[in-house]
Amino acid sequence: MSLTGEHTTSRSPPREFDRIEERGTDRSIIPAPVPLPAVSVIMANFNGENWIGEAIESVQRQSLADWELIVVDDASTDASVEIVRAAADNDPRIVLLTSSSNAGPSVARNRALTCARGRWITILDSDDAFAEGRLASLLARAEADGEGIAADDLLIMNESGSLTGHSLLDLKTATTFDAVALVNAPHLGYLQPMIKAELLGDLRYDARVRSAEDFDLLLRVLVKHDARMVVYPAMGYHYRRRDGSLSTDKSADRPALLGMLEANARFRASHALSGRLADACAHRHRSLETSLRWLDVTEAIRQRRFAAALRHTMDHPRVLSCAVQFVKKRVYPLVLRSNRRVKTLGL
Repeated sequence: MSLTGEHTTSRSPPREFDRIEERGTDRSIIPAPVPLPAVSVIMANFNGENWIGEAIESVQRQSLADWELIVVDDASTDASVEIVRAAADNDPRIVLLTSSSNAGPSVARNRALTCARGRWITILDSDDAFAEGRLASLLARAEADGEGIAADDLLIMNESGSLTGHSLLDLKTATTFDAVALVNAPHLGYLQPMIKAELLGDLRYDARVRSAEDFDLLLRVLVKHDARMVVYPAMGYHYRRRDGSLSTDKSADRPALLGMLEANARFRASHALSGRLADACAHRHRSLETSLRWLDVTEAIRQRRFAAALRHTMDHPRVLSCAVQFVKKRVYPLVLRSNRRVKTLGL
């Protein structure tokens, strides 16, 4: 049965048959306990019809069969809902929740977390995929090592789904990160850890955060429990790097940066931070502000307002470091290619 609007469209989780006991003429129905899945996979989706079928199939191919997949569609205008509904009709482990208006990934994931029954919680973005043994391998390692928050390195695939041979961290051995390490290296927020549900507790995504929402929630979990996250070398989360995603959409940089600044300020105001963590958060604040000022410079240059670009640079000298990084990433490779071409031509 499916409901639309703000209601749910779902397949009911599998239930064992009720057990009937007879005591004389009295017949009492004692519900049998409903087994909880080992892992709840949470997926928020908005207009992901090109990828979501592959993402769902990657969960269904897991060697660990003891999972539930909760998909929250954030008012997609494409065929996403139909794709998920077709999968749910054939697999009772898949639950679909739909929304009548777009509220962002944080709100969508919170709806899924409210329904999650697994002993462990993990995220799969609707344009990413799991390798076949990912859940079983990560769960086995985490439980064997007694970890409550465990992640694997991200394996990067291109837009067509082919692995590039690159990973986010290029780890050789298991490495642990605490809250300070996360703040100092915010790209760790791209990881999709498996978290014990009891550690997550009543913590939820901040509905106001539409970018770096995973980083924000993970930071609060680590601080609440004074915990660490262990990250294992590549185990099978395939991260799709594509044009137009929130992580690559340059037009979204300013609102994303402003949102991260506000989230950082709320975190600093609501937690009694240790010296190291307070220093890390203050440094992150300065870095985000510098990135905003660099956007001012680049926008002024694109609009040929060179005096304004110079003024922004003079007012915020730290943006010079951004200029240096820009030259290293963009201009220097062009110079190298030009030199190679000159040598090839014998000039």
